[in-house]
Amino acid sequence: MPTTTGSEKPKVTFFDGLKVKNLVSFMVKEYDHSGELFTIQKTATVEAALKELKNRNVLSLPVCDDEGNIEGVISTLDIVVAVVFAPIYTRYDEQATSKLTLNDLKSVTTNKALFKSQVGNLCGINEESRKVEVFWDDDDLSEVANKLSRGFHRVLVKVREEPKKMYLVSQTDFLRYIHSQIQSQPGFAKCMSQPLGRLNLIEKKRIITVDETERVVLGFRKLWQGGPVFDWSLSALPVVDSKGELKGTLSGSDIRGMTADKLNDLMLSVRHFLRKHQPGGMRVPEQVTLEMPFSKALKQIIDAGVHRLWVTGKDKDKNKVTGVLSLTDILYKFATFDLNQHHAKSASEAGGQDERKILSDDDAIFDAL
Repeated sequence: MPTTTGSEKPKVTFFDGLKVKNLVSFMVKEYDHSGELFTIQKTATVEAALKELKNRNVLSLPVCDDEGNIEGVISTLDIVVAVVFAPIYTRYDEQATSKLTLNDLKSVTTNKALFKSQVGNLCGINEESRKVEVFWDDDDLSEVANKLSRGFHRVLVKVREEPKKMYLVSQTDFLRYIHSQIQSQPGFAKCMSQPLGRLNLIEKKRIITVDETERVVLGFRKLWQGGPVFDWSLSALPVVDSKGELKGTLSGSDIRGMTADKLNDLMLSVRHFLRKHQPGGMRVPEQVTLEMPFSKALKQIIDAGVHRLWVTGKDKDKNKVTGVLSLTDILYKFATFDLNQHHAKSASEAGGQDERKILSDDDAIFDAL
């Protein structure tokens, strides 16, 4: 619900007045989604989970007990950590993501027993997979927006009138819904036309990369950025050459083709591994610049079906990664943007000012944030 303090106008966001069922209806129409939730039993093997993730082309699956109760989520990132750190506690070694020892290589390539172990044992390696955030379809859509815009990659939605129907809603699903509705919000027109660099969408931070000649096992290890007190992972890394120029992307999804018989592939270079395991060979990475309009970047990330766009520089640095635009970044912009300060105005409402002047008032877009 819109909030206000004192004489301030209440904040109005893209999601005001919408319910989660609006998103569900879109998913039913767009994907022909029946409400049948694809799950995997916690007693299933890791090998079976990898096959299911690959066959369904998804990054995660809800994990259920024998009665069908959902206990958590298994994601590709959980499996990555279990595969490339053997024993798994070695991930807490500060040097584990920077260099490999002969013992490391032997432990990883002989860790075949992992693939026959129960997938339920891996739930919770990453904090997000320890539990599933659950919403009802009659909840306010803004509640889901707030959750997904703060780094959660997926939530579970239950249908109040049909309890057996459930939907696993991902950040991608949510962004596709927003894109389908964007034309109905004229207040967003100016924001969407702004270059990414003006919207403060790209956080200035050190970008962790992996060289295309490094062993891919080390690249996968770099996805883990946690420690004994907290745990979190990167969803992907930019793959660069000796000049630091962008050549590809290594993500948790690339582990889905792994089996016990293919563990030696982890000794390959990143370049060779991706050429072997990515459909059609090493994929061309999706990249943007700070000068690209927000609307164009939004369309690109949706059309490409990816979870992030690598931000590159200009001129001689046009292929060097300077930042990343993720689904979380984009959803946060929509969740916090105040339409009340950016509704469409006529020239008369603006005191006779020229309408072109109103539409070119670039700094106004920052007032709501």
